[in-house]
Amino acid sequence: MLPDKYTYFALMLGSLAYPLAQSFEKRVFMWKRMREMLPAILITALCFTIWDVYFTIERVWWFSETHTLPYRFFYMPLEEWSFFLVIPYCCFFVYFVVNYFIPSDPLGKHQHLIARILGGLLLIIGIVFYDRIYTSVATLGAGALLLFLSYRVKVDYLGRFFLGFLFSTIPFILVNGQLTEIPVVMYDNNENTGFRIAIDGIANIPVEDLAYNLLMLLMNVSIYEYLVSRKLRLRGEQ
Repeated sequence: MLPDKYTYFALMLGSLAYPLAQSFEKRVFMWKRMREMLPAILITALCFTIWDVYFTIERVWWFSETHTLPYRFFYMPLEEWSFFLVIPYCCFFVYFVVNYFIPSDPLGKHQHLIARILGGLLLIIGIVFYDRIYTSVATLGAGALLLFLSYRVKVDYLGRFFLGFLFSTIPFILVNGQLTEIPVVMYDNNENTGFRIAIDGIANIPVEDLAYNLLMLLMNVSIYEYLVSRKLRLRGEQ
């Protein structure tokens, strides 16, 4: 059994193991997609690490010294920095697998309606809980991005994104659930609503984490899809 200090590291390594092992599988072949996927992950990671560092400094959340390696960079354990690389990579894997096995895009017909309803609800939650910084930032950010992509840009991948997000929520609850149940990461409940996804022995997740995850994954997918469409457009002009 691993020492407690390797808990977060083991969760990240375990999350990455299967998607990484399957990266060369011909139906997914993630390495062929790295030219667009890597910038998407790095740009999003930059935004979220700035957010993460600030919230850590302000003690909106903090990390267990018992369940993380002793190395800190800008107050955060190294495993937390890896989170923004590992989790998007895993979720891209889910996104591509879902697109392969469900190519019909069953939510595509209603994608903008779903985005507008969900985006509007998230904005309302963010406004109602304006004094809870985690709740407001996560929900306002996710809601604004959904409405922007639906109303202003009118992208055509939201249906596929929602389907991938639904499937990725299962491993998200398992992994993030352990981070909050052990706990590896702890929250100041004065900065969130206090509502949690609680499964005894498995998860104790603030509901805001769902909005946080939605925003992070949607940013990744949006940048990726933009780069893919740009590459295809440039090829067509040649």
